[in-house]
Amino acid sequence: MRKYIDYMIIGIKEHMVYSSSVWAAFLSKIIYLYMQFAMWNALFSSNPGNVTGLSHENTIRYVIAATILSTFMECNVTVWINNEIQTGNIANQLIRPMDFRAMIFSKHLGTSLIKALLYCFPLFILAGFSFHGPILCRSQIGFGLISIAAAYLIQFFYSLIIGLMAFWLIVTWPLNMLLAAIYKLLSGSWIPAQMFPDLLTKINAFLPFRAIYAIPVTIITTPMERSRIYTDLAIQLIWIILLFGITILTWNIGKKKLIVQGG
Repeated sequence: MRKYIDYMIIGIKEHMVYSSSVWAAFLSKIIYLYMQFAMWNALFSSNPGNVTGLSHENTIRYVIAATILSTFMECNVTVWINNEIQTGNIANQLIRPMDFRAMIFSKHLGTSLIKALLYCFPLFILAGFSFHGPILCRSQIGFGLISIAAAYLIQFFYSLIIGLMAFWLIVTWPLNMLLAAIYKLLSGSWIPAQMFPDLLTKINAFLPFRAIYAIPVTIITTPMERSRIYTDLAIQLIWIILLFGITILTWNIGKKKLIVQGG
């Protein structure tokens, strides 16, 4: 357990090694949050009513929560694995006396925790001054935290599966770009999932993407019946189990196909 905690600390230190990079990242997130806030306010000003199936207030709450949550949910596991394979460092990683996947998760968790401290909480405070009213649905915060934790695991397993594909493909950045665009759109990170047309909504119901953003953000911002909350949490649990199983399968097959580059 100690060695995995050490990797969490490594993830924290790597993210904080350049203070200018931290400040630049924080500034970019402030600008992005402001752009989202201004864009949706302008949209509702020109089109009064429930533009997206949500009221103006609920939409702004959703967008604020999704934008802040994205700073915590960001996962660079795919890029990291791809770089390790291309440089040949993957050989050193695989011979370490620890589980490769658990090591990656520990490092990623450390990075996420420091991002939550440096970005999420300050952004939430800034958003609170800009948005007059409660951003979170207080009666559902407990369910929301459980849903966020589940979404975090789904995001990690999804990214890990794509990263492990580099064991076959060596170079995965074209695939990463395609899947990242699809993921950002269908997850509800950019726009509320309620805005999707009926056909896309039905297709998305069979994909894991909405379980990463749409479900947790809706739970923490919009009053819901308990039965629907339990259903959404059950959907997330199912995707965790499925993606974990795919991760094991991809890992067991992929490590036999790996060809070490560089070195």
